[in-house]
Amino acid sequence: MEEMVTRVKWFIKVTNLSGLAYYTFVYEAWQIGEPHHKNETVAELTSMFSYALKVGNQTQIKQRKTSMGIKDTFLDLFLNCLAESHCKIRGGNKPKQEAPDRVKETLPENVISPVWQIKGLSTVFTVLCRIDFNNIPGINPHSDTPVEILHTVLLGFFKYLWCDAVSVRIGNDKLKHELLETPLSSVDISGLGLSHLAGHTLVQYAESLVGSDFHAIAQVAPFVLHDLVPTECYDTWVALWNLIPLIWQSEIENSMEHLV
Repeated sequence: MEEMVTRVKWFIKVTNLSGLAYYTFVYEAWQIGEPHHKNETVAELTSMFSYALKVGNQTQIKQRKTSMGIKDTFLDLFLNCLAESHCKIRGGNKPKQEAPDRVKETLPENVISPVWQIKGLSTVFTVLCRIDFNNIPGINPHSDTPVEILHTVLLGFFKYLWCDAVSVRIGNDKLKHELLETPLSSVDISGLGLSHLAGHTLVQYAESLVGSDFHAIAQVAPFVLHDLVPTECYDTWVALWNLIPLIWQSEIENSMEHLV
C-alpha cells in the first residue's frame, strides 16, 4: 500500500508540471545510477539465500530486492520453498527454524541462476575464432545479455514517449492533432520500405499500437513533431531518431574485430 501511495504522489506531481519544469523533474528523478557488477550481484544473491535460511527475514529479502534492483527467478524458487516450509507451523521461531533447516539439506549446491556461473568461452569457440580467450572473464549478464529490441525499445520507452507526445504534450488540442495526423499520412516514405501511414490511427489509438507501427513512427517522428511539442521533448525525439539506425543493424561488418 505504501508503494502504491508513493507512485500516485509521483504521478500527480509529474502530471501537474509542464515545459522545462516537467523535464527537469524527470531528469533529476531518474538519474542513471552506478552499473551493477557480476561479483557484487552474486554476493548479494548469496546473501539473500542466507537470509532466507533464517525464519522471519522475508520482509528484509523483499526490501533488498527493491533497493538493489536485483531479481533471480531461479533463486526465487528456492527462497519460496524455504519460506513455505515453516509458514503453517505454529509456535515460536525455534520450532519453525527446523523446517528450513531440513529443506536446506535437499537443495542443490548452487541455488543461483546458471547464468551467473558461466566461467568463460568454450574451447570450441576459441579454436574456431583462433583467438586466445584465456584472459577473458566469464559472461557478465548485466552487460553481455542481448537486448530484446521489440519490448525494450519499441514497446518500451518508445511507446511511452509517443503516448506522452500525443496525450500530454499535444493533449486535447484538436488543431494540433490534425497537424500531426496530416503529415503522418502524407509524408513520403517511398525510400523506407514502409506501407502508407494511417495518420489518424497512429494518433487516435496511440496506446494500442503494435511494434510495426512504432517502427514506422520512429523513422518519421522528428519531421512530423516539429513545432508541435516543447523544444526539450523534440530534442529527445531527434536523439532517439539518431539512435534507431544503430539499434537496427542487420549485419555487423568485421565481426571478429567487434568481438575483440
